Amino acid sequence: MHIRVLLSLLFVFSSLLAQVDEKLKLSVGGMFVTNFSTQMQITPHAVPISVLVDTNKNLGMEHETGVFRLDGMYRFTDVHSIDFSYYRVTSNGEKVVEREFLWGDDYTIGAGANVASYFNMSIYKINYGYSFYHNEKIELLVNAGLHITKVELGLSASGNVKDKDGVLITGVYKDATSGTIPLPVFGFKGEYSVNKNLFVSYKSEYFVMKIDEYRGAFISNALAAEYRFMQHYSVGAGFSANKMALEGEGDTLDYKVQNSLSGVMVNFSYIY
Repeated sequence: MHIRVLLSLLFVFSSLLAQVDEKLKLSVGGMFVTNFSTQMQITPHAVPISVLVDTNKNLGMEHETGVFRLDGMYRFTDVHSIDFSYYRVTSNGEKVVEREFLWGDDYTIGAGANVASYFNMSIYKINYGYSFYHNEKIELLVNAGLHITKVELGLSASGNVKDKDGVLITGVYKDATSGTIPLPVFGFKGEYSVNKNLFVSYKSEYFVMKIDEYRGAFISNALAAEYRFMQHYSVGAGFSANKMALEGEGDTLDYKVQNSLSGVMVNFSYIY
């Protein structure tokens, strides 16, 4: 039994030297988001974080939005490659809140307050990929790289807003915070060639890490199909689902963000 397994592995890795035609690929597209949910909270240091604020339910933020996306890949040998991605998600909302919650530097936003809020998230990814199995039909690849997330969130509120001494604030209370969090990411990709023009792929990426004052976890899954209608051009479509949890510490405030994002992807690609 062990000999059969060893022979099978040797057969698999003997295919590594298969010739690869695709050296460079650039894709421009977007995601039509069907589910965008964020929970977040800003609190002073040493104040336990209690219930997170759901931006859709509590603040009236959009749960459907559009996302621009840019992807690229360069294969510098048959088995070694690099790839990158960039996309940005924005969401805004305005609502008369229905329950009290703590926000910022000991400020309490009470029921009946009028709150306008925003949440912006920019994602930058760069990966090294190793194609450990590649033949005419199938390619299997593992990757590792850097996942950089920039988060911007904040709100303005008027009405029933009180400071840490319980004094009602007149006018508009505003608060915002941002953070850039670099974390390692690891992943897997598989691609199957249905014929010379049609390809199906599955990609998964994840990280769980703590670096200094930042803590984060991320998982992403994407299933897509691509049709090459000309020698150097293709169109694609698929479905992607991402979940992320981030925690960080600022100079005086702590923040915590939990986000889920899923939707239909479309793209146009140039292949060389």
